[in-house]
Amino acid sequence: MLARYPDLDVKLDTPALRPGATSFTSQGELESFLDVLATAPGPAAHLSKITLGMSAGGLRLHALLLTKEGVRTPAEMANLNRPIVWLIGQQHGNEPAGGEAMLALAKALSDGELTPLLDALSIVIVPRANPDGAAASRRENANGFDINRDHGLLTQPVVKLLHGLVRQVPPALVIDAHEFTVGRRWVEKLGGLQSVDLMVLSATHPMVAPPLKQIADELFQPAIEAAIAPHKLKTFVYHTTSSRAGDRTISVGGNAPGIARNAFGLMGAVSFLIETRGVGIGLESYQRRVATHYIATKALLQAAAAHGPALAATVADANLAQQREGADIVVEHTAARTFVQLPLIDPASGQDRPATVEMLDTRVITGLEQRSRPEAYVVMPSRAGLLADRLALFGVATCTLARQVERAIERYEVVSRHAADRRAINPDRSLKVRVVAGRAVLPASALYIPLDQPAGTRIALALEPDAPGSLSALELAPAADTVSLDIVRIPKASLTPDFTASLRCPNR
Repeated sequence: MLARYPDLDVKLDTPALRPGATSFTSQGELESFLDVLATAPGPAAHLSKITLGMSAGGLRLHALLLTKEGVRTPAEMANLNRPIVWLIGQQHGNEPAGGEAMLALAKALSDGELTPLLDALSIVIVPRANPDGAAASRRENANGFDINRDHGLLTQPVVKLLHGLVRQVPPALVIDAHEFTVGRRWVEKLGGLQSVDLMVLSATHPMVAPPLKQIADELFQPAIEAAIAPHKLKTFVYHTTSSRAGDRTISVGGNAPGIARNAFGLMGAVSFLIETRGVGIGLESYQRRVATHYIATKALLQAAAAHGPALAATVADANLAQQREGADIVVEHTAARTFVQLPLIDPASGQDRPATVEMLDTRVITGLEQRSRPEAYVVMPSRAGLLADRLALFGVATCTLARQVERAIERYEVVSRHAADRRAINPDRSLKVRVVAGRAVLPASALYIPLDQPAGTRIALALEPDAPGSLSALELAPAADTVSLDIVRIPKASLTPDFTASLRCPNR
């Protein structure tokens, strides 16, 4: 088995890959490595290290700013007017190869073969997004939460910290580095081990802007494939299956809005998940796994640098279109089902053992129910503070009503609901509602949330009660079995001067 996965001819200098290393990079080793890079003199001074804050378990969360000029603050980076690329490693603590590759990339960008890319790009690296999980060699953080399911709600400390920096230096391209499970449930369900070196997937939520999907498919995906071919690395679309023994569903990733890959796509960035063969095999073939991440990410960075103006224009146009008019809100959809042959290996003989499976392909979506996008939402005072605080984490600008106003609205009536699974990669519609037009007296201090802002799509997905993964569906906004919700829609093209004059908007 090991003979199938030899080291690659790629020179990497990181703590866990140095001669004599017998363990993954510790938090202390990571911080020492970053300190050396951040204090490099002269021409190598392209990198600045910032500490974003503390994890739930009390460990420091670091980010690196890499620029041609060696800027020291996010504000300075934002003012450079270059496409910003985010690289995120080790959101899952038991998937270390991506984090290790981030260290190698940081070194190569600060003073190595990739430094010329800084002429065209500004780069943010979060080498270890889950320091708690890394310290404990487990997937979750110290709160027992999968932080890669939290980018739609922002409940965990490191996710809040990370998105605080995102608001200051918004990405045009995001690369999220993970590892996938080699055996266990694949052996239990299909009798084989995963054989490919690399799995790749861009954002699949149905409301990601089509131009972002197009540039991902036509520019960036081919760049990865061209880069790995000379190394004879095998790749396949990213797929997963649950740990439940009786569940034989194979899914092309997931389309939950809270998965980082989708959340960044919904924020208006081209977004990629890169996964290597690693979970459950310890240090086996570790150099190959890290090098595979390095090669794939290098290819994406080179493509972004070579096509920087096209990337920036695509991202800007997609975001402007969503801000001005936006697409209808998809509140229920289904993914295509197809039969594919998974490239597996027999665990006893080490020989190929492909398996034909039915796969849920989340790249091919059919909308079952869509709803027109409103002008805005209004949340009643009893819940206004809760949602205002939550939406502020998304960078959402809100207003309040200075006085009571009567006007036309659309309210929600609950039809049915059941418990929502916050961690599902393909969340179901746990809350069903009907929208009823009418009039209402909106009280003073109610929260008014307009959609004509960059976060418009995220606002709609967070506040439509029955959109899978919404705040309402996950019980962060009010819901009841038989009564109307404490949130209403303001129909488009229905604002009056009197109503507009009643708004107080300190951040708009």
